[in-house]
Amino acid sequence: MRFSLLFLFFLGYSTVFAQVKLESEQDKDGNVTIYANNTEVIPYTLVVDFSTLMNLTSSGGRTVFAVVNPGRSIVARLKKTNANQGSSYNYSTKLYKGSYLDKSKEEPFYLIPVQEGQKVRMQPMTHVENVYKKESENTSYVGTAFYLEESTTICAPRKGIVSDMKMDTQQTGTNLSFNASDNFIEIYHDDGTFTKLIVLESGSEKVKIGDIVYPGQALASSSGEKYSSGKHVRMVQSRLNKVDREIRQELIPVKLFDGEKEVSSKQAVSELISSHPENLISKEMSKKELKRLESK
Repeated sequence: MRFSLLFLFFLGYSTVFAQVKLESEQDKDGNVTIYANNTEVIPYTLVVDFSTLMNLTSSGGRTVFAVVNPGRSIVARLKKTNANQGSSYNYSTKLYKGSYLDKSKEEPFYLIPVQEGQKVRMQPMTHVENVYKKESENTSYVGTAFYLEESTTICAPRKGIVSDMKMDTQQTGTNLSFNASDNFIEIYHDDGTFTKLIVLESGSEKVKIGDIVYPGQALASSSGEKYSSGKHVRMVQSRLNKVDREIRQELIPVKLFDGEKEVSSKQAVSELISSHPENLISKEMSKKELKRLESK
């Protein structure tokens, strides 16, 4: 999205994204403040690239990287250089879901995202290009799949907030290998990572967008009966990273705990047993949340 404005007198302006509304205000001295109103339940990363700054200087430089938390926040301040001249600016914007700044102090553990006690087989997923482009092989990590012996409950692997979901697709066809319209639930974690759980039974959701969920909490029911590989759930973790002057979304492998040992989601494991140990469930909880858990 591009935006430009010539300031000759006090003026306010606003423009709207799907998730974030940007507003600019000018004070009596001609200085400009750009605000963002985020109406979503999670932060977004906003990149503002000023191609023109006439008689204005930006506090964040020509390219501003801002994390826009839910609510209203300041994105950039533009200071007028010469009080006796007019000023103008022009910029382009990019908006990314999540915060590129939040990081974990230590690498977190994830639970196997199924009901406790269930036996699963774990297999890293193949890139979708390999399904449609037989002549080449893309070995990029794209997540992992847990194959099930029977239908089961899909659970949250870590604490987070439900940031998105689509649960209204009835699977059709047979011998599927990939379906872009699969049902999913997405969870945003405090360290800026997302977990997306895919291949879920239509209408089986037990949570809604904005809910805080805890490790082991029931989210929905499994599906996959129409797939050639049978019943399974797919799990993908991602996060934003700033590389040079760009924001990129990267898919990342994670550490899983099966009750006895640590495994990587990059591994193929023929048998894992889902376990929900209390120390992992409580690890990311606040003191208030821990008191509530202890009182149950």
